[in-house]
Amino acid sequence: MHTLEARNICKFYDTRDGVLTVLNGLCFHADRDEFVSFVGPSGCGKSTLFNIITGLLEPDMGSILVDGDDRTGRSNEKVGYVLQKDLLFPWRTVLENIVLGLEVRGGNKAEALDKAHALLKKYRMQGYGNKYPGSISGGMRQRVALMRTMITDPEVILMDEAYKALDYPLKITLESELLEMLREERKTIVFVTHDIEEAVTLSDRVYVMKARPGEIVGEISVDLGTDSSDIPTRRMSRHFNDYYELIWKSIASPVSAAEEVA
Repeated sequence: MHTLEARNICKFYDTRDGVLTVLNGLCFHADRDEFVSFVGPSGCGKSTLFNIITGLLEPDMGSILVDGDDRTGRSNEKVGYVLQKDLLFPWRTVLENIVLGLEVRGGNKAEALDKAHALLKKYRMQGYGNKYPGSISGGMRQRVALMRTMITDPEVILMDEAYKALDYPLKITLESELLEMLREERKTIVFVTHDIEEAVTLSDRVYVMKARPGEIVGEISVDLGTDSSDIPTRRMSRHFNDYYELIWKSIASPVSAAEEVA
């Protein structure tokens, strides 16, 4: 049984020019303690897929299962979502933003604050709890957004280009932290990115999508030959370029690449 599984997901929209197929027959899975990425061109429906996984959007066909339970069209406390934009409330302190998810669920306030303080320590942000989002850096804001998700203890964490807007040194720092967290917490991470290097560096498996309609044209298992969570070390792997070229070929020539991967 997979932690997260999608079976034959399809999504259509009626337009003035007829029916637009956004997603067509997507099947994939992600397991515990696994990092899975989706890459593909703009318009391939990756964000639509995430909205379906979270239950914010219902597919026209297919089903979403979490730990074997059909959660199609329904929200699930086992799934957390980190967006590209941190969407922190500017009038709430860092601490108040972190505990928001537990507040919405009606959790115990004292326990929520204890968990938030523990997360601030873990993510090396002690002393920032009483500051407001406008007074901290972009990297810190992204850490707060991740803590806001982590405090609810989801099994699956969806990340939609969460580090896209950050400068490169900060980006690789947060990516290293993410891999360390995955190993410590044994979460399932499903990651959307346009950055092939990022996908190869972070992932255990990569799903390649094509656009119009959005379909999976390749599933590539990645083994860089290292257990290090240090991003530069992972990118120095002698296998790195091979995976990069295979994924790039899958995006540029989806039909022939799909046959090769199969």
